Amino acid sequence: MRRHPAEPVAILAVGIKAPGGLTVDDLWTSLCQGRSVAERFEDDRLPAGADLLVSRVGGFDPCDYLSAVQARRLDRSVQLAVAAAQDALDGVTGPRPPPERCAVVAGVGFGAGATYEDQHARLQRDGVRGLHPLTLPMIMPGAAAAQLSLRFGFTGPSMTVSAACASGALAIGEGVELLRRGSADLVLAGGLDSMVSYGTLCTFLKLEVMSRNVARPDLASRPFDVARDGFVMGEGAAFVVLQRAADARRANRPALASIVGYATSSDAHHLVAPHPDGDGALRCMRLALADAGVADREVAHVNAHGTSTLAGDLAEARALDRLFGGTTPPVTAVKGSTGHLIGGSGALEAVVTAWSLRTGLVPPVAGLRVVAPEVKADVVLGEPRAVPAGPALSNSFGFGGTNACLVLAPAAPG
Repeated sequence: MRRHPAEPVAILAVGIKAPGGLTVDDLWTSLCQGRSVAERFEDDRLPAGADLLVSRVGGFDPCDYLSAVQARRLDRSVQLAVAAAQDALDGVTGPRPPPERCAVVAGVGFGAGATYEDQHARLQRDGVRGLHPLTLPMIMPGAAAAQLSLRFGFTGPSMTVSAACASGALAIGEGVELLRRGSADLVLAGGLDSMVSYGTLCTFLKLEVMSRNVARPDLASRPFDVARDGFVMGEGAAFVVLQRAADARRANRPALASIVGYATSSDAHHLVAPHPDGDGALRCMRLALADAGVADREVAHVNAHGTSTLAGDLAEARALDRLFGGTTPPVTAVKGSTGHLIGGSGALEAVVTAWSLRTGLVPPVAGLRVVAPEVKADVVLGEPRAVPAGPALSNSFGFGGTNACLVLAPAAPG
């Protein structure tokens, strides 16, 4: 653990492609309205009674960013990543550092599931001749990081982080670490996934972690609600451009927000279930606050992992209760609106946390009607909540017990 807080890292720009918005402004409007975009997933191969919901990125055309040939060679998750990353870099003014000082860190939960399914079907039907020649690089976990490095000519570190639902937050955190130790001067970091295909949805169906409330899609994903029954599978990508705060000031680059703390831990408890008392999550939050030099009483709000599962929400609520001594700051959870973006979720939620710091508002949890009695946290419901300026926690917890926590703070003036 560091004895003194490390230098802040500036978030210079962001880009997203998410259910509810192709831009942060559009997504922010959707979040503040408490709106869900969940819809029924239609597929004749699903067994009787296996009704499912998904949250898709509506209105996205990959050919707005890629040629038709390029788009055909990329899984949808990577298409979304390229678009989000391009938007983020377009938001950075002035010359970039030399290419060898620019890095990419991409968080991927499960990767190119739809492409894998498609190519496997072709293999079964037509044999080897049916496979696309680029099948292997299309489905490799590092496809997004490779594509981004190629597209932008970044020759510094190019890394892929894969830790299920914690991947996006870990990618941003590891991007912060690259800057802190001087391995890069500019980092493009974020997360991506598109898990709305038949095969991948069936794997989650078997785990019984997805909501079956198809009669009310708007209430299907409802983190911390007394009637929560699982999450809605989503898709999307979110990327941020990071630079050491001092370097950004020297270059006269305004920051959207700062990342002042980061930590990761493991539950070492179960392959898919969190520690019931939130031990790993609590340890991760404490480490992140210590890294930032921030006391728990200074935290202005929390963007919770909040998947809407019975065990996951309860474990996180217990961890928050233990961290804050029974009096939590306002808590929100984006997945009530967007669904669960898996590898993209932690990155998207870090972006939303930054927007809360910029606006002074915390969006309500979509779908939430009655907070479960065992949840003691001050969960925001109904309307956006005004909060004082101050540090905020953004939590991400993944299958396998991986925890990641980012501490964000308002951008320093000047």
